Amino acid sequence: MSAAVVARMFALPLFVRVRALPANLRGALWIVASGVMFTLVSVFIRLSVLELDSVQVSFFRAAFGLLFIAPILVRLRINPFATPRLGQHFTRAFIGTASMVCGFYAVAHLPIADSTSISFSAPLFITMIAALFMGEVVRWRRWTATIAGFMGVLIMLRPGGEVLNAAALVAVGAAFCTSVAAMMVKRLSMHEPALRVLATFAIFSTLLLIVPAILVWRWPSPTVWLWLFALGACATVGQYFWVRGYAIAQASAVAPFDYLRMPLSVLMGFLVFAELPTIWTLIGTLIIAASGLYIAYREAQLGRRVTAAVKPHKQPA
Repeated sequence: MSAAVVARMFALPLFVRVRALPANLRGALWIVASGVMFTLVSVFIRLSVLELDSVQVSFFRAAFGLLFIAPILVRLRINPFATPRLGQHFTRAFIGTASMVCGFYAVAHLPIADSTSISFSAPLFITMIAALFMGEVVRWRRWTATIAGFMGVLIMLRPGGEVLNAAALVAVGAAFCTSVAAMMVKRLSMHEPALRVLATFAIFSTLLLIVPAILVWRWPSPTVWLWLFALGACATVGQYFWVRGYAIAQASAVAPFDYLRMPLSVLMGFLVFAELPTIWTLIGTLIIAASGLYIAYREAQLGRRVTAAVKPHKQPA
């Protein structure tokens, strides 16, 4: 039985069934799939930095991402620069590149569970940015949840203890940049296809990282080339899944599923690197996750109230 026949028998019916699911459920599946890919990315980063600098690894991630996307753009005849929002794409790519470089450095120097846990503080930064710089009204409940979440970060970092180091602070910086990039992706996804968002990021991030990579360049061994290729593939696919998830579903509905990355990172950290999270990491992660879930819940409630308030009343026939 050929692969094409198998695909028609199994893959096509499965695709049809998934397409029939509610948007929020489909979005959740995309986010779960992206979490699996991003966890594998962390593993491949750790394996690659055994020989290379994390900045060079970031460059290869961007370059391989561009390599994977380019044939699709050619086949679909998509011009990634044919958009009136090119400046927004570049800004998003610049911030996303900063997030990637910081995140790769953190993964290279911290246990996978720790770097993953700190990354969960991104929704807390989103709430803070929305209130302080975008004029969004954030009431005491969400402020309380946000402050509690940052307390969870402090529990993991333990100022004065052995965990608070440059890598941990860089991980916090990565979470901040991720929150800004996520807000820009959500806004761009309202007007731009996911493939263009991915393509412009791959192009601009590759250009931004060429010179920094040359400054620390070392030729990878054959094995590390394999890790770098897998890293680029998983990161590109994972990013596409993530953009698709947030594009088709409500952010508050799919955000909780992103926390599945934590048990996945603990499992992979143990299986590949014999790492186990500390009790402080687990406590801090639970606090951050609880805060993030509550913030998502409040945003969903407020969104329903706004929708009900602006919904026009049905006129009598």
